[in-house]
Amino acid sequence: GTMTKAQLLEKANSLPLAPGVYLMHGEDGTVIYVGKAKKLKNRVSQYFQENRGHDFKTQTMVSQVDDFETIIVRSEFEALVLENALIKQYMPRYNILLKDDKGYPFVRLTRETYPRFSMVSRPAADGAKYFGPYGGRYETRSALDAIAAALKLPTCSRRFPRDIGKERPCLNYHMGSCAGWCRSGGPAAEEYRAAIAQAELVLSGRTKELTESLTAQMEAA
Repeated sequence: GTMTKAQLLEKANSLPLAPGVYLMHGEDGTVIYVGKAKKLKNRVSQYFQENRGHDFKTQTMVSQVDDFETIIVRSEFEALVLENALIKQYMPRYNILLKDDKGYPFVRLTRETYPRFSMVSRPAADGAKYFGPYGGRYETRSALDAIAAALKLPTCSRRFPRDIGKERPCLNYHMGSCAGWCRSGGPAAEEYRAAIAQAELVLSGRTKELTESLTAQMEAA
């Protein structure tokens, strides 16, 4: 049953102001677009309001929308990971048409004793491990920074083990956002790899496993 723009707007206005993912369905029920929002109601209702100044591609997508569904999550990061999984699952045509020229970023993890994360435009066959694609560059950068600070991973340009003990630890160590891997007699490579493994769980969307293992460690301590 085709919903009118007015009915779609009414349905959108009844959504909560919560983070989540929305899936736009075409007339035949296929998913034509997947997006994420910090506040579902605000984001989704914008599509169906008159004169929102959408560009041509967005107008075309909206004109094809017959219905939509939403999935409410607990955080913006969860929305980012879920959006990524659903885009992979459905390959919605308007995600491919509407994405910016830079495309969806990936997170690259090098394979070395002290692996490092970076953000790249596309995976390469270089033996590194890739996560993604994620929905936006800004959100992906913020997520990487948040993970590094929480797990006290380095974000400086020093290379380990080469630079261990060469210079004094930088400001990040003094601010408590890095464990100071550059200190001689500082934390060992095993601890570094354990932190990286935790970061990999977050980036794969397996936050539940991480929470459980961290809770167990806390209780043991």
